[in-house]
Amino acid sequence: MRKLRVALSKKEKAEQLLSKLEKLHERDEVDAEHYEALQEEYTALLDEGKAEFEKITEKLSTRLDASKQRLEAFSQELDDLQVRIKVGELSERKNRARLKKLRKRVRGLEKQVEELGTLVNATSSKELGGFVDIPLKRTKAGRRKK
Repeated sequence: MRKLRVALSKKEKAEQLLSKLEKLHERDEVDAEHYEALQEEYTALLDEGKAEFEKITEKLSTRLDASKQRLEAFSQELDDLQVRIKVGELSERKNRARLKKLRKRVRGLEKQVEELGTLVNATSSKELGGFVDIPLKRTKAGRRKK
């Protein structure tokens, strides 16, 4: 999901910028006025990225939980149908299409649960396809400055 990748990238960019700024400040390569202004801007960017990340992962977690519940329900229905066929209550030949449909649905939900789990558990943009470099002027933190 691109929005999650962008949020993580904002957070990572802010952390990198803050780290570099701190090193420059420690070596007295940046004056106090610039240091404070940039620190405020980068901290705002960091907060923005964290807030976006939390909002997105919260929504994804809700979707993940719903998908897990649907997966459980369809898996149970598939298991029930297979047992009824094994004991002879239902004909396998007459229920072949239903079995195929349930198996396909279960596989699809398993894939969805796996993908959502990857997104929810991501801790870096690298896990989602790589860093997205967004110019500061396109962020809320960058626009606030003006």
